[in-house]
Amino acid sequence: MGAYVRQIANLLYKLFIIIVLYSLSRLFFYVINHNTFGDNSFGELFKVFFYGVRFDFTSIIYCNLLFIVLYLLPFNFVHNINYKKVVTILFYVVNFFLLLLNFTDSEYFKFTAKRSTADLFRYIFMSNDTLILLPQFIKDFWFIALTWLACVLGGILAIRRSPFRETGRYDFDLKAWAKVIVAFIFVVGLLFAGARGLGLKPVRIISAARYTSTANVPLILNTPFTILQTLNEEEIKPVVYFDEKKLSSIYTPEQQFHGLGVKKRTNVVIIILESFSKELIGLLNDGKGYTPCFDSIARQGLIYENAFANGKRSIEAVPAILAGLPAFMDDSYISSRFSGNRLIALPTILDKEGYHTSFFHGGRNGTMGFDEFAHIAGIKQYYGLNEYKGEGAFDGNWGISDEEFLQFYAKTLNTFPQPFFSTVFTLSSHNPYYVPAKYAHSFNDAPNNLLKALRYADYSLGKFFQTISKMPWYKNTLFVMVADHTGEVQNKAYNTSSGLFQIPIVFYHPGDNTLHGVSKRINQQTDIMPSILDYLGINRPFLAFGKSIFSTEKPDYAVNFLGGIYHYFQGSYMLLFDGDKSTGLYDFINDKPLKNNLLKDSAQLASGMEEKLKAMIQQYNSRLFNNTMINPAGL
Repeated sequence: MGAYVRQIANLLYKLFIIIVLYSLSRLFFYVINHNTFGDNSFGELFKVFFYGVRFDFTSIIYCNLLFIVLYLLPFNFVHNINYKKVVTILFYVVNFFLLLLNFTDSEYFKFTAKRSTADLFRYIFMSNDTLILLPQFIKDFWFIALTWLACVLGGILAIRRSPFRETGRYDFDLKAWAKVIVAFIFVVGLLFAGARGLGLKPVRIISAARYTSTANVPLILNTPFTILQTLNEEEIKPVVYFDEKKLSSIYTPEQQFHGLGVKKRTNVVIIILESFSKELIGLLNDGKGYTPCFDSIARQGLIYENAFANGKRSIEAVPAILAGLPAFMDDSYISSRFSGNRLIALPTILDKEGYHTSFFHGGRNGTMGFDEFAHIAGIKQYYGLNEYKGEGAFDGNWGISDEEFLQFYAKTLNTFPQPFFSTVFTLSSHNPYYVPAKYAHSFNDAPNNLLKALRYADYSLGKFFQTISKMPWYKNTLFVMVADHTGEVQNKAYNTSSGLFQIPIVFYHPGDNTLHGVSKRINQQTDIMPSILDYLGINRPFLAFGKSIFSTEKPDYAVNFLGGIYHYFQGSYMLLFDGDKSTGLYDFINDKPLKNNLLKDSAQLASGMEEKLKAMIQQYNSRLFNNTMINPAGL
């Protein structure tokens, strides 16, 4: 029996070392993302790290159940040298791969503002982008690989120096066998019960909110845990907050503009700018920014001071902009199982109105499924890396640099019949932030690679407008400039639940001086589709989870979703809602750090906002689940 007790002690020692390594990876996560979590007091950080072990333990036990059983089997064959090698390799491979997920997520978190979930793997396998960019990522983030390797080697060394000596063989009598079997069942059961939790429901992602503030939830969690929790989870589930009659009276995405005048035969160009966060736009930050060309163009149009992205990833921006679909699930619409559902997007409607439709992106064809979604959205012509014709401008990793691709875009637009609808998505300000060698010293006012690439993208945008301003169709074109999402936070003032989604949205028409000024109204990406249809005077029925910026009949609002929390913006307020109840209400305009939770003091306001948000969620989930994401009147 003593030999088996030593075996159990050895197991617990190995698991303890892995827990220590998880805590070290959390420390690394904290250091890399100090701008996000640096305002916490020592006491709060101690609490986060202490309770973080709870979630680490769950991940470690769940992922090591097979190893635990194989290691603790009370039979002599477990001491066979080949058996021990197989079990040891299983232990090391599983745990050090999961540890790697923790370390790599430290950098990825800067862009997504959440721990990665199971949709990460669907995103990775959508195309070969990750494999192609992997060498560049390793080069750029060598310190992650080095730190992970140091933890691996340190872990192996510590595990091999276990203070509990293993026996080479068990020698049990019948009575001892009975005790050992009981011990085996007890230890495995106890570990599993501890990992699951003793409550009616097992420990979940949302359980982290019991121990810390919403802002610290990503720090208290670990990436293997969030992946495990979402591995077999439905992207969305139908919810019923209201009966159908009341639901439609509160909110419906079905829309149609009636009583409009003569239709405008205006060309429409949407320019999606990679990672152009509001915090980087000089025009929106008292002249302090990195986008002089963008600012110059925006001053001639109508720019929104309180505009929001509906998601945190490029793959979520395209459905929001072209089809009015917010990102209300961890998986993106493009990579979800709902991507084959019926959809009547903006290009489909404009195609029926006689518009030529196209989509341009300088990346490899297949990148993030843009080409496939463009087809679903009704776009007739897609131009990617394969279709590019011009100077050799491949950045070596991602695609064609912005300057050359935007010039190619300008020349190609000039060949299209009018009216045309076209979208272009820039890429140079996406990691790995490539700036051509000829501009190596041109943007030295930018302090880091991201901002240098952003300055280059802005410069390329300026050259694009210089080129097209001489073309005959220019003055009969509505331009919409919008960021896909925010980039890595540079200023702590924007490192909030509201700031993480704030982007610029600009409507500019060289021949229409009514689109001018800086508006304080709330605007979002899903407003673009209805706004364009309203502006053009098109009265076809459509569906979009946004409203026209040219209408004042309904209150302005914006919505987004991150890490299981819905954000609903209305007026100067932001409501946080976890799917069951509201957890916060903040005046995001007058209380930018979001220090004062007004949920109790403004219960009536919160209740009204929650009702609207619930109706929106119910409409979105049920329509996606039942494949009714269309306006029946438009069929």
